[in-house]
This record gives sequence, C-alpha cells and structure tokens, in this order.
Amino acid sequence: MNLKLELSKERKILLVCIIISVLLLMFGVFSGIQGVLGNTIILSAFIIIVPQLISNYINYRNMKEIESRFPNFLRDLVESTRAGMPLHKAIIFSSHTDYGALTPDIKKMAHQLSWNVNIIKVLEQAKERLEKSETLSRAFRILLETYNSGGSIDNTLNSLSSTMMTIQDTEKERKSTLSQYVIAMYVISLVFIGIIVGINWLMVPIFQAMATPSGGSSPIGGIIANPCNSCLYAVDVGCTPCGIYSGICSVFGSEPSSIGCYYLALFFSISIIQSLMGGLVAGQIGEGSVVAGIKHSLILVSITIAAFLILVPLGLIGG
Repeated sequence: MNLKLELSKERKILLVCIIISVLLLMFGVFSGIQGVLGNTIILSAFIIIVPQLISNYINYRNMKEIESRFPNFLRDLVESTRAGMPLHKAIIFSSHTDYGALTPDIKKMAHQLSWNVNIIKVLEQAKERLEKSETLSRAFRILLETYNSGGSIDNTLNSLSSTMMTIQDTEKERKSTLSQYVIAMYVISLVFIGIIVGINWLMVPIFQAMATPSGGSSPIGGIIANPCNSCLYAVDVGCTPCGIYSGICSVFGSEPSSIGCYYLALFFSISIIQSLMGGLVAGQIGEGSVVAGIKHSLILVSITIAAFLILVPLGLIGG
C-alpha cells in the first residue's frame, strides 16, 4: 500500500528551516566553542521564526485583498442574475474579469461549473478554500442556504455586497482612528532604548568598578561579576542562555568575560523581545489582528538592531 504524504507550502518551508537549524545546532555543539554555539542558537531561531512570520503575513495580506475584492465580484453577479442569467452562468461570465488575488478562486469555480460540477459542491469547496476568512466563510454559507432554500439570489447577493462594503468602510475608519496608538508603540520602543542607554550609563560603570577592585579580593566584586563567567568554557544545556549572550557579545565585539558584555546581551535581548511584542500589539490595535503586527515587529526589530549597532561602538551601551 502506497502512502502519499502531501505537505502544504508552509509546512515544507518549516521542515526545511528545521533541518537547517538542526544542522547548525549540531555544528555549534560539536565545535565545543561557547561563542560558536551561541551564534548558531541565535541563527537557528531566526531561520525558524522569520520565514514563518513572513509567510503568515503574506497569507494575511493576500486574504485581506481577497476580502476587499469580493464585494465587487458579488456586485457583478447581481447585475448578471438580474439580467436573467442563472447563478452558475453568472459565475462563469464573471471569471473573465480581473479581481486581483480573488481571480484564481473565481476561475477555479468557473472551470468546475463548465465541467457540469454541481454548483452547491463548487460553492462548498470555495468556502473551504477561503475558510481562513470568517467574513468570506459566512458569506458563502449565507449564499448556500439561500440557494438551497430557493430564495432570491440577486437580493441576497446585493445585501451581502452592501454589508461587506459597510464592514470594510468601518474597518478603514477604525484604522484611521487608532493609527495614533500604533505610532505610540513605535515611540515606546525608542523610549525603551533611551532608558537602556540611561541605565547603562549610570549602572554598568559602577558594576565594573565593584567587580574589579583595585587590590585584593572583594566579596562584593564576586557578586557583581559576570554571572556567565562559569559558562565560558563549558558546553552544557544549563549554559545555553549564556551561550546566546556570548554570541550577541561576539556580534557587537564585546569581551565575553566582562560585566559590560553581560548587560549588553541582556539589554539587547530585552529590547528584541519588547520590539516583537510591541509590533504584535500594534497590529492588534491598528488592524484587529496579531498577524498584521508581524510587519510592525520586523520594522521595530530592525530599528532596535540598527540602534544597537550605532550605540555600542559609541560606548553608550555595553562596556
């Protein structure tokens, strides 16, 4: 018995990314060098996460374009059905019009109908293909119920088109109203970096002075010393966070054993997490979807990385 396993495009991308990441992690473990292991962990995380975020965002934008084009398709069907065409012929006739991202689905419906596939089955399959959109799924469900009950198709199509246009206008108005809060998330990220610069300028020199006393040993110096010093030459799962910190320090050219390296890596990690979460919150506020915040997250992460690449050489962060 032959078992054929079909994977979606997204799953294929994820599988390839996981394989590459595992190979990188194996290289980092077998190298026995803490800095290399830290770099491979960071790189592996980016290889797995970034393509998935980009893929999800592309799918989200594609679905949003389909939703924006769907009322135009319904309006064309209304004109055709009121002119006397049955619904299946109206769909075939409308397939010659360009509806952007919606066009492939319309053409697939038209091809099925031209081969005398039952229109109910065609509409059900279209609903399944577009089920990621709650609005479109609901529209097809209403259309199917109307068709099965023998109701007025043209009136139903007209009502659906008007309702969807109203929803889209409301969404645009909401986005315009809440855009100031999206801007606020960007300002918060920049202020956060400014706070990090202030903390670094005030506290890190004090920690460095206490960790390296002028003479003899100091119990306070031992407490203030870099917590990751014990993991510098160790390859252990418990030292994984320190391996990541060491990799971050090597990217910015900081000495892994210094207390400045520890706080540089700590501040950088916190800033990246804050940028990612802030971007997702901005997407939820501005467009009502966390997935829509992926673009904001990528922008904020890029700004954060650029800021650290500028501030670290200037000595404003790290030490």
